[in-house]
Amino acid sequence: MNKQIVVILVGLLCLTSIAYAQVSTNYDLSWHVLSGGGGGQMDSASYVQRSTAGQVIGSSESSNYRLGAGYFLFFFSAATPTPTPTPTPKIKFDTGSGTYPSISGTYNGTFTPTQTITVSKLYTYPCAGTGGHSEHVIFWNVSGTVAEETWAGYQEAEWSYINFSIPFTLVADEQYNFSILTGSYPQVIHSPTLSTANGTMTCTEFVDANGKSYDDWLPAIRLE
Repeated sequence: MNKQIVVILVGLLCLTSIAYAQVSTNYDLSWHVLSGGGGGQMDSASYVQRSTAGQVIGSSESSNYRLGAGYFLFFFSAATPTPTPTPTPKIKFDTGSGTYPSISGTYNGTFTPTQTITVSKLYTYPCAGTGGHSEHVIFWNVSGTVAEETWAGYQEAEWSYINFSIPFTLVADEQYNFSILTGSYPQVIHSPTLSTANGTMTCTEFVDANGKSYDDWLPAIRLE
């Protein structure tokens, strides 16, 4: 056998498979390109396909040899679905941020949730550049005290929070009284009442650090 032919045949066996037109009763791969050459991609919401099937065969020849070659490459896999977990909301009631003027004092009022909630933290919105916070809070109803807690101080990393040692439940559509003693300069909702999708808060009386009384100051807080 001609030495040149032998070298070419060995090289072809190492680099590629010889492929010719394949035809049967059910299939026909007669020199057709079924997808982009060199690993084209087709995808949907569930699958990704990168393939080249029946790539066109090239032909090279001389007086000593004739070459007809091609290749078949197919890769198919199910795409991994992106997880879409639904987180449980931490915030149970939120007045939103408040405004100036601000001063420390004691807020007395009522709160009626629109749905039953379990509370473990109370966050107080501080005025910018201040240490506004709540120092003491108590919730009660006709049956007695529901929850009471005291601020842990600025040494805590979350000093704008009061953390309740025992989480408590507020029942939907039931009215609760509250008293919140604040320190420094917390943000204030200057309104006698505030309603959100999660509940309604009203001001009974706010007494500031100077002893002045107001009926339209509410604490800017979150129940979590």
